Amino acid sequence: MRHSSPMPGGMQPGPDDQLPLSQGLLQELRQALRSIRYGAIELVIHDGRVVQLERHEKVRFDTEVTEHERQ
Repeated sequence: MRHSSPMPGGMQPGPDDQLPLSQGLLQELRQALRSIRYGAIELVIHDGRVVQLERHEKVRFDTEVTEHERQ
């Protein structure tokens, strides 16, 4: 299985300033990365452009507390 794929337009991966992403998107992505504890951040891409950022956060509860509350 191939883990990396070429970027559109022959671009090479690199630091933030070399990616064709708006400052607003980068700010939202940084904030999402700083604030999420468990879960996933997903970028939705249409026609080679990032059009949406989705944040899916998991909230987990200690199983001992949950089992104790059932009794």
